[in-house]
Amino acid sequence: MDSDTTQYGETKATFQNKENRLNGLTTVPTSVTLSSEQFERLYLTPMTVRQSPLAKKVGNPTPLALGGFVITTTPLSCCLMAWRGASGNGIAFIGPIIFLGGLLLLITSILEFIIGNTFPCVVFGTIGGFWFAFAATMIPAFNAAAPYSSSGTDTAAGLASEAFMNTYAFLFITMAVLMLVFLVCSTRINVVYTAIFVFLLLVFLFLSAAYWQLGQGNATIGNRCVKGAGASLFVASLLGFYLLIVQLLESVGFPSFLPVGDLSKYWTRNQDKGEQDDVERPARQ
Repeated sequence: MDSDTTQYGETKATFQNKENRLNGLTTVPTSVTLSSEQFERLYLTPMTVRQSPLAKKVGNPTPLALGGFVITTTPLSCCLMAWRGASGNGIAFIGPIIFLGGLLLLITSILEFIIGNTFPCVVFGTIGGFWFAFAATMIPAFNAAAPYSSSGTDTAAGLASEAFMNTYAFLFITMAVLMLVFLVCSTRINVVYTAIFVFLLLVFLFLSAAYWQLGQGNATIGNRCVKGAGASLFVASLLGFYLLIVQLLESVGFPSFLPVGDLSKYWTRNQDKGEQDDVERPARQ
């Protein structure tokens, strides 16, 4: 066989031209390799895949959002599970929900937007906005639940009314759909992120079921669903603590390393296989 001819009868110049048209790039030899730890670090924060030049000059804002998330969800999950006689479905945590959960997530969302990280910007912004909305519903000054009470002015009675619960459950359903979208996107990141959104999805599904059951007067099933939501939120908060520890250790150059289960390599493998098939298919024809 001529050295300038491929096994499919094409000249090397023709084959390279096809490859350039398909990929838009040429392959160059390299001897640079990444260790497993370096590869894990590279994909630890998926939001840094496409960074602006500013992102290289400022700190990583993600741990700030994770800190606000875990310090809010952990006590709230214990309350939903009624540990140590806790009750009220989070009314006692209005302050932390606003100034730790909502505020820190909103600040982080803005910072992620500035450095060009779209996915975390949307995640932190929407969850932070939900915390603000959830807290505002329970604050009497906003008069969100009071109209559902018999007097029209009692917020506590309105929060416990059947009409309010049957109505408010639709917000949890919408949040569950949003968590499902985030879950699909997180499958390109790592296992920890994916697991967090799995349990957050369960949280909102359990809450919507609980509110509808309580709205129908099924207190036993409704309370069990509330505890299920609390248990799911507790697991999500533990995963958030884990991810927070990983990122903080990385930020200070701590010698130990905790895995997060990179998933992007599977997408890269499929993408490379698809590009190879695109090159080989015209040659077979």
